[in-house]
Amino acid sequence: MKILVLSHVSDYVGGAERSILDVIDYWKSQHKDLKVEFILRKPLGSYVNELKKRKYKYHAVDYIYWNDSNLPKDSDKERLFITSLRNARAIKEIEQIIVKVKPDYVITNSIVAPWAAFAAYYQGIPHVWFVREYGDLDHGRDFEIGAGPTFTDIGNLSELVVSNSKTLAEYVGHYIDSRKIVTLYNPFNLDDLRNRANEIIENPFVSNDSLKLVLTSGGITPSKGHLDSVKAVGTLVRKGYDIELVFVGRDGPKDFMSQLKNEIDSYGIKNRVHFVGYQKNPLAYVKKADVGIMASNKEAFGRVTFEYMAIGTPVVGANSGATPEIVDDKVSGLLYKVGDVNDLAKKIEIYANNKNLIKKHGEEAIKKTQIMMSGKNNPGYLYDQIIKMLDKKLQKTVVINYTHRWLDYPAIAYDYINSMNEMSISRLIYKKMRQRAKKVYIVIRGLYAKVAGK
Repeated sequence: MKILVLSHVSDYVGGAERSILDVIDYWKSQHKDLKVEFILRKPLGSYVNELKKRKYKYHAVDYIYWNDSNLPKDSDKERLFITSLRNARAIKEIEQIIVKVKPDYVITNSIVAPWAAFAAYYQGIPHVWFVREYGDLDHGRDFEIGAGPTFTDIGNLSELVVSNSKTLAEYVGHYIDSRKIVTLYNPFNLDDLRNRANEIIENPFVSNDSLKLVLTSGGITPSKGHLDSVKAVGTLVRKGYDIELVFVGRDGPKDFMSQLKNEIDSYGIKNRVHFVGYQKNPLAYVKKADVGIMASNKEAFGRVTFEYMAIGTPVVGANSGATPEIVDDKVSGLLYKVGDVNDLAKKIEIYANNKNLIKKHGEEAIKKTQIMMSGKNNPGYLYDQIIKMLDKKLQKTVVINYTHRWLDYPAIAYDYINSMNEMSISRLIYKKMRQRAKKVYIVIRGLYAKVAGK
């Protein structure tokens, strides 16, 4: 069996990148003959090192997203042209990779780039799409053609659509045939998570007696709830509670970081909120905390939520997205109304007043993660579904051949523009004068013929 995987990024920092490798690693451990190659987006980054460790081959391709926070507007014709050129070339290049690699099927990871799906479609190769986000509702990204049409295309271009939670599966089921959708929980190695949590680090918390909170993310962004967390902690500190909060993750946009720090100063809690930056092993910091915070507006799954719970850290989480699918309210954590800072503060206050509840909920959190990893939504089940898919005779919707020809147009136009730019001024003047002279000649010849006819 051979598979080709498109990773939407080339840095090994986010949950989506880690999760697809977790799945592939699991499959490799069960099927030694499985061969895997990746397509990474240019420019190449730290993901390469992870692939080299596993001896996975990779190909670098340049392309632009169709679901992003900075899409070109219709009025920006030059940028639209450049975008269409790069993406058309990407599809053609991926087709060449498919022809060379000869995969049994192609995987697209994340919803932001459909180019491998199109290439597989044109080559008649089965395609599996891993949907890991809502796009707009969680990350604030825009859809070039709208959310509904995008998810509809994802379904039409794929034999299987893999959702990372039942909640997200229900959402995309409004646009995609539910018979195509499979829910897969990421195959976490629970023992490995606990071992990583025991790594010795310098304690980021200052007070021995404080209620210690942690919020981990790839980056500090508005959608992850950092600002709400600061306000909640500030509110409780003003009430006299001894609380500290650690943020794990790289700094976000400058304006948001400035807003966040201004809010911290306004509450006078600068010595209670600690920024430790990006950490290769955030679980070691989670281990130092009493409670984990999941304050995102709408998580499709919540990798860090699961990781908190796997090492026995209860979660105060927003009651939205897949968080209530993972956190059982008042059993393995506490849920609050998303966006409601006062409710978030109330739930944190419950733990501040009852430290014994932290241990009780932490023990239940471990049990919940064990149940999730032993259920039906595992990579072994997905692998079986893919095998069944491959056993069926592939019936791709008929492709109108001219749509494939369209991919050549941006490149042809680009070559023409370049040739015009390279043409010397004198050559251009000569060409224009010759064209005008030809028109004058035609006019004169017509007049002469008219006079002679008389």
